Amino acid sequence: MNLFHAIVILLVFISLQACSEQNDTPLPKKQSAQHEQSASQSAGKVLEPHGAIKNTVLNELQTGRWELVMFWATYCPVCKRDFEKLAGFIKDNPSIPLTIVGVVTDGLSSKQKALRQIDERNLNYTHVLADFDRSNELYQDITQSKLIGVPSQLLYNTKNELAGFSRNAIDLDALEIIVYE
Repeated sequence: MNLFHAIVILLVFISLQACSEQNDTPLPKKQSAQHEQSASQSAGKVLEPHGAIKNTVLNELQTGRWELVMFWATYCPVCKRDFEKLAGFIKDNPSIPLTIVGVVTDGLSSKQKALRQIDERNLNYTHVLADFDRSNELYQDITQSKLIGVPSQLLYNTKNELAGFSRNAIDLDALEIIVYE
């Protein structure tokens, strides 16, 4: 990656970070859950982390693919729009090896609602159900920054190295710049 692109990427994520810190509010705390497998972009499944949530999420990453870890909640309208934008992005850019891993921050008390949304929106990729505290633990362990709210994302490159993170709605222009680099 040349210096210019690295600076552009850094500036995009810094600006997203600043917007997020001004606009997001903390989310309610809840618990965790599990479901089964369906097919498509990558095997769709819902996991309940029994051990460290970080291990559960990172074990889902595939070498050779860009991985977007998206933190979302069933009550989040911005998250719903992000799902539509990401589906369009993936459809319009089939040459980009991009997989999504969802982290649902609602916890066990909203398990059925989360499963319904995953099914209705055809979110055929892995989702990890956790409460907000465990989601924050994961986000903070990886980014050294608190998970302020959803949507938030972690982006891993094809070598499973953290390429960036955001605490705001998905920025497809920034995502495209990064993955096409």
